[in-house]
Amino acid sequence: MSGSSVILFKTGYSFISQPVQLGQGEEGKEGAVEECRIGPLPAFAVHGTVAVQAWNTDQVEVLSLGRRKKEDLELSLPTEDMSMAGFLEANMGTMVSVDVEEGQGMRAGTRCYQGRVKWVKAMGDEGTEARLAMLEIKEGQVKKDKLFNCSNIVNIEKIAEDEEEVSLVARYRRTATSKAPMATLSYLTRGLAWAPSYSLLINKEEMTLRLDGHATFLCDLPQFDGEPVGCVSLVAERPKVHLEQLCDPLVSGMGAMDFIRQLGAETGQHVPQRHVLKPPGAQYEQHSRSKKSSNVMMGGCSGRGYEMEMEESYVSQSVEGIKGGESVEDFFHYQLQSVPLNHKQPVKMPFIKQCGDIKYEDIYFIDLDNNVRIASSGEDEESSVEVKHAISFKNSSGQPLTSAPVSILAREKEEGQSKFMVQGMMKFTGPGKPVIVEITRSKDVQANYVVETGSDRKTELISKAVSWTGAGKKYVDIISKKGKLTIKNPRKTQINCKIEHALQGHLEKSNPVVKEVTERQSGNHGELNHISKLLWELSVPAEGTAELSIEYGIKVWK
Repeated sequence: MSGSSVILFKTGYSFISQPVQLGQGEEGKEGAVEECRIGPLPAFAVHGTVAVQAWNTDQVEVLSLGRRKKEDLELSLPTEDMSMAGFLEANMGTMVSVDVEEGQGMRAGTRCYQGRVKWVKAMGDEGTEARLAMLEIKEGQVKKDKLFNCSNIVNIEKIAEDEEEVSLVARYRRTATSKAPMATLSYLTRGLAWAPSYSLLINKEEMTLRLDGHATFLCDLPQFDGEPVGCVSLVAERPKVHLEQLCDPLVSGMGAMDFIRQLGAETGQHVPQRHVLKPPGAQYEQHSRSKKSSNVMMGGCSGRGYEMEMEESYVSQSVEGIKGGESVEDFFHYQLQSVPLNHKQPVKMPFIKQCGDIKYEDIYFIDLDNNVRIASSGEDEESSVEVKHAISFKNSSGQPLTSAPVSILAREKEEGQSKFMVQGMMKFTGPGKPVIVEITRSKDVQANYVVETGSDRKTELISKAVSWTGAGKKYVDIISKKGKLTIKNPRKTQINCKIEHALQGHLEKSNPVVKEVTERQSGNHGELNHISKLLWELSVPAEGTAELSIEYGIKVWK
């Protein structure tokens, strides 16, 4: 996977691109149409995302992709006893799929189980008593032993050791005489995720801190075996995937009508009714059999082209670590190189460069959106607001800090020693912006926030007429609001406060003035009142009070 690239999302979905070789390295004639096997792919890929793109379209044209026909695997034959128990005994330790008759009367049916043959009861001297067998099956992450009466088994098939991968067949035409044409196989799948976390090591004497950020990778995809992946991009945002639950039929092998039904269910379109009745267990049996596979090959065929060798040579010399970061439209990508992703083996490594000697200050943080209790009188509101002791510093990493847990440690005098203080949450913060991390709830500093609603309303024209009749005019009423925050400081020293408020409305006045305004994007273009994240800084004298006053308007359709 060294030449591959992976884009990971927090949702557990990832977009994987891996280089594959078309053919086995032999030189082909111009115009020749050939086929080759490419893969592997996991057992799930989002419909519409599976694609193969040629590196050099002047040399090769990809014509089509198809699901590779699976080969039958042969069971070992018993030497004497040719019963179902005899076949299981001859294939001890082998992965098999068995169809077992279960239930009676109307509940009777056949169910399919897949697992490894663990034990078979020896045949008695007379050979007439029932023989039992045990399979080690897997349900999720749990392994269980399933006991069967071999006389109820109606079918046994050998299956591949690794059933979680599939391969494709690519048909392509050579548009020029070439040797070992290369292509990129890409798809969106699930089962590969990343989880960020931060740590702050603070030096109280110098009022400085060190910021570290780590990413933990969790991989459920078997094609990752620990070989470093050339380029990994971590995305904090959650992209919209309309068909995230629908598997591409190239991967699932699903039948036409089953796929149409699932597609209709995902898109809200008409879903054809199923007319064939199946006995109990048939649906499970069909799903299980769809996973049966023979051997699975890694990327392309056996040969490897010159271009691939050059890229692998370059990647193998890179040490895992941070490559950088870039903005791609509305998304920010934290870029890493040579990440050793491994199936079922979590990996943790830095995803931002360590930032040291960052100046911080002790503050008291107030979020006006988190009310402790509210008392209403008409349309006016009065609420007690929670005050938290926090630290504030500037994001000097040069990259956004995504939302993630953050551990705060206090540095000890002994080198390398530190004490755990608290774990909080890091909020999304852009580069160069102030970071606020809450530590504990204040027991002495108090805050009260009152919002008064004006009795008079103003009318505003927001859309002019589109014809001489006056049609198209739209009006809104503006409701006036006044907010006042009062902070009481009983301490014998001055305190510095930072106040945040996600205001849905239109700010008109503020005293003191707003320190920072961040506009939040809204998906509703017709929204009258957009949300603005406001930040104020306020000093409160020892054993004194301080106030913050704002005036704003809220628009409503007339």
